[in-house]
Amino acid sequence: MKEKRLILLHALTPLHVGTGQAVGNVDLPIAREKATGFPIVPASALKGVLRDYFSAQSWASQAFGDTEQAGAWVFTDLRILCLPVRSFFGVFAYATCPLILERLRRHAAAFGITGFENLSVAVDGIQIALTSDSALQGDGKVYLEDLDLEVTQGQQVDAVARAIADKLLPEGERSHFTARFAVVSNDVFIFLSETATEVVARVRLEDATKTVASGGLWYEESVPAEAVFYGFVGATSEKPSLASLQIDQPLQIGGDATIGRGLCKVVITP
Repeated sequence: MKEKRLILLHALTPLHVGTGQAVGNVDLPIAREKATGFPIVPASALKGVLRDYFSAQSWASQAFGDTEQAGAWVFTDLRILCLPVRSFFGVFAYATCPLILERLRRHAAAFGITGFENLSVAVDGIQIALTSDSALQGDGKVYLEDLDLEVTQGQQVDAVARAIADKLLPEGERSHFTARFAVVSNDVFIFLSETATEVVARVRLEDATKTVASGGLWYEESVPAEAVFYGFVGATSEKPSLASLQIDQPLQIGGDATIGRGLCKVVITP
């Protein structure tokens, strides 16, 4: 590829990118990776939104493709990096796990993205690794959702939190992120990815009676606001350049646009 960039997606409101098929008691579940069960935003969901955002540009058809040619820009799926999880102290945590950090390191290296060379954090069982200025603990205790976790700290956690914050946020907002950054074990993160998403009941009312219409009750799952995903984009030709991929306002991704779901900040960095 001629150029490669990192994409970070920061959900400003709950995000529903669905699969269109029911699983268990949830009528409209979110898209998940098959092997891990982690939330995911398929590449097609982001690419379509960007194609519409840049539709007025002369280079849009060449970059994104049309009925006559394939696009010059190649997008990957967006994988979960930090999942917001309710915390007894500090309100909520940006939770991640060693598996996710290792995948980010490997994927960034493959795409030639610097800044993620040292993301190794060792946690196991019910341990949780926090930054030195963490807001998530009180009297040595950390409670995420219904979990009572054992605290471990180290300079490496600070470095990992800063590496992500430096790419995602402007300087004045990074301390909020690093103070709530936490690394839990892979097993704990799997549990949180299944239980810490939002599931809400939606109804459709009859116009005349204002009662629930037949078949008008369903349950819908969303990734909570503040979730962070990562992915990559590459260019197979020198023109159009990925330097044109500049986004200066939130984008709406996924379903439920008219009720404010899916508003996301999209950060694209070298």
